[in-house]
Amino acid sequence: MLACKDLKIDFDKKVVLKGVSLHFPANKISAIIGPSGCGKSTLLRAFNRMHDLTRGAHVTGSVTLNGQEIYTPGEDPVLVRRRIGMVFQKPNPFPTLSIFENTISGLRLSGERNSARLKDVAEQSLMDAALWDEVKDRLRSNPTTLSGGQQQRLCIARALAVNPEVLLMDEPCSALDPIATAKIEELMFRLRERLTLVIVTHNMQQAARASDLTAFLWMGELVEAGDTEMIFTSPKKSMTEDYITGRFG
Repeated sequence: MLACKDLKIDFDKKVVLKGVSLHFPANKISAIIGPSGCGKSTLLRAFNRMHDLTRGAHVTGSVTLNGQEIYTPGEDPVLVRRRIGMVFQKPNPFPTLSIFENTISGLRLSGERNSARLKDVAEQSLMDAALWDEVKDRLRSNPTTLSGGQQQRLCIARALAVNPEVLLMDEPCSALDPIATAKIEELMFRLRERLTLVIVTHNMQQAARASDLTAFLWMGELVEAGDTEMIFTSPKKSMTEDYITGRFG
């Protein structure tokens, strides 16, 4: 579904990723782990061309979605971001828009004006994000009235509304309590039936329980990747074992 080959990224010639090659199978949850500063978020943001917006960023190598290169000159990054959605570490609903308008903001930006379709997509997306029952009676309310976990699920609903093929999640639970975290993880399992998910997490327990595959990065390089159970029980590299057992990082 999603793959990168020899992906290198630098910012004003400071190298952050040093030729990473990975593939992420369809309808699986893949976790990217590693210590702070190892390049996890940089890698994730490369998958929907967010570095296009960063001054001094330089990306080389290949990123493909269903075999199609997303960094070709003629490829519209806005369309790429519709196919590859992203949810960030801190919930970021638009504070000037209602819960309803937050949910369908991506569709409005793409030109959708049919009110019946917008209403249907909002309801379905909020249901898909396991939020509909909690907000259906206050869709015109400001999203800042929601809890942190609800705001994060609203951001997931907003991403789902444009019907992406891949959902990227950058530390989606780091600002949430255990109950909200459990809801997000349950949601991830349900979404896996229709999407490919790639998450960045510092939480080893979350990676172990919530992902099908795990990739370990260290200082901008891929150390090891494979089935999550294998990575956590019998890794091939001693550095991987040292990291997941807490000997460093």
